[in-house]
Amino acid sequence: MNDKELREALFRLKQGFGTPTTFIAHSVGVSREHLSRWLHDESYVISNELQNRLKQFVKRSEVKIDE
Repeated sequence: MNDKELREALFRLKQGFGTPTTFIAHSVGVSREHLSRWLHDESYVISNELQNRLKQFVKRSEVKIDE
């Protein structure tokens, strides 16, 4: 999953279930400002570690959605 796909997945979660950026940021251990900046600015880069944590968050959320 590349950055664009990951951003789209997070936006779908936010819009579809009203998941606030603050909740997502807290769940992956970063500030809301840092996550929000990455979500809205494609030139902003995040670490591979954070990218992996966000991917895991999306996967966990999709499993809960499917159940």
